Amino acid sequence: MAKDLSILIPARNEEFLKKTVEDLLFNIEADTEIIVVLDGYETELPVNPRLQVIHNPTSIGQRAATNQACKLSKAKYVVKTDAHCAFDKGF
Repeated sequence: MAKDLSILIPARNEEFLKKTVEDLLFNIEADTEIIVVLDGYETELPVNPRLQVIHNPTSIGQRAATNQACKLSKAKYVVKTDAHCAFDKGF
């Protein structure tokens, strides 16, 4: 069964990525997955069944990282967001 929404987050050296992911996980109400692409760097992120993290050891760029995440989506709809955003309950 398909998910409702995939949130795609390409990230490279993003200071607020962990906070953005935590905010999304706290405010999700629908059947939503989060796909983060760490593009050429590593960082610590929460462990959660809704979160999928892709590690690219070498940067491939924002557009290619977004496309990479989109190919992994299991949802009817996708949205790309930046790694420094906040979300309201049920966004």
